[in-house]
This record gives sequence, structure tokens and C-alpha cells, in this order.
Amino acid sequence: MRRLPRPLENLARMLTYILCHRPDEFGLVLDEEGFIPLKQLLAALAGEPGWTHVRRQQVEQVAALWQPPAFEIAGDRIRGLVPGPAQLRRPPGEAPPALLHVGIPPKAHAAVAERGLKPRPGKELVLAGDPQTALKLARRRSPEPVLVTVRARAAAQAGVVFQGYGEGLYLAPAIPREYLQLPPAAPEPERPKPKAKPARPEIPLPPVGALAGDLAAAMKKAGKAARKKGEPAWKTASRRERRKKGGSRR
Repeated sequence: MRRLPRPLENLARMLTYILCHRPDEFGLVLDEEGFIPLKQLLAALAGEPGWTHVRRQQVEQVAALWQPPAFEIAGDRIRGLVPGPAQLRRPPGEAPPALLHVGIPPKAHAAVAERGLKPRPGKELVLAGDPQTALKLARRRSPEPVLVTVRARAAAQAGVVFQGYGEGLYLAPAIPREYLQLPPAAPEPERPKPKAKPARPEIPLPPVGALAGDLAAAMKKAGKAARKKGEPAWKTASRRERRKKGGSRR
């Protein structure tokens, strides 16, 4: 066996334990070929003390360098090659405990309360026998999951098929709402009201009559000067206004 740097060797042993021996301990469900998504594996490692630093690149290094090969990566999936324990999946139809548990994100509360639990397309619901495990698995998707209790035995008697998986986990399809116990939905936090913009100070405008009077006086004065110079009154008035403005800027 080729020696690896100590951190990678420790990671290789951890991956062997997870993928080849106890995936159920970490809430990981292998497909028929023994693969799991790399994303799920990394999420499981991130929830374990001392393994939060692991990234895909390190897993790929271990898979490439560990001899003899113990892992296989195919696209976005990984599986262990070391012979593991007996089949984790037990025959479908096993009588489940009276109660099972699963955690859901708070944003899914309303949908589950209305339509029940539904797995993602092509997946199964992963239910735990104890609430702590259910919440631990759910925290991989949401930091503050909502615990849902499933009346599993009653659901099984009504036709829902459960399948045991490893120690303490059960797989199931959709579960109707009448077999679920949910806590009340948490009230939505009040949104802060937007602050009112300060009103702009109003700039007083001179009365319309005053402007008209000033203009009429200017035109009258300009008319007298125009008659003396022989030019139009509007031109003389315009020149006087320009002079006034130029003097005010100085």
C-alpha cells in the first residue's frame, strides 16, 4: 500500500468506513451500484467534528493515490471498492416502529402541512428512528430544521411501504398528511417599515404678478431707449437683462 501524507491517509480511512462499512450511520443511501453523490458525501463530512475542511479535491487525491484502489469516482458520484458489510437494504414491507422522524427546512412547512411528505424525483424519504439523528441529517440542508414525526406503523397499515436500511433508518415513498405530526408554523418576522424620506424644503417663488410687472416695466423702459437708438424694443430689453445678470454674477 502506497503511503500518503498523514492528513490524506486519515481521510482515506474515514472514507473507507463511510462508503464501505457504515453509510447508514451518516444517513447516506447507496444506489444499486453502491454510488452516492459526492455532494452528499461532502455534506456528511462537513457535519462531523474534525472533517469540516474536506473538499472535493482532497477526495479526488485520495481516490487517485490510495493503493490498492479503494474508491471509484464516476462523474459526480463516488463508491467504495473494498468489500463491505452485508446488504444494507432489507426487504420492503418490514413493519416499522410506531414513530419515525424526519427534519424539513422551515420554508417547506406550509407545503408539507398541506400535501404531506414527498421525496425528490427519483429519491426516497430517509426517516430516522430517533429525533436527534433526523435533525442531524436535516441540518445539512437547513441550519434550523423543523422536526416532523411520522406515525409510521399507522401509515404502513394503510399501505405505505417502508424499507429498513442499516441501523435505525427507514426508506419510504410519499407519506400522506394524515400520518404526520408537525409543530405550528413559526410566525414570520415583521419586516421593518421603510423610513420616510425627509421632505425637501420648499423654495418660495415670487408672485406671478410681480414677474409680469417687472417684465412690463423693462419693456416700457426699453421702448423708450429703442426709440432713441432706432432699434426694436425687445432687443433693447434683452440686452438690459443680460447686463443685469452679468452684474449679479460678479
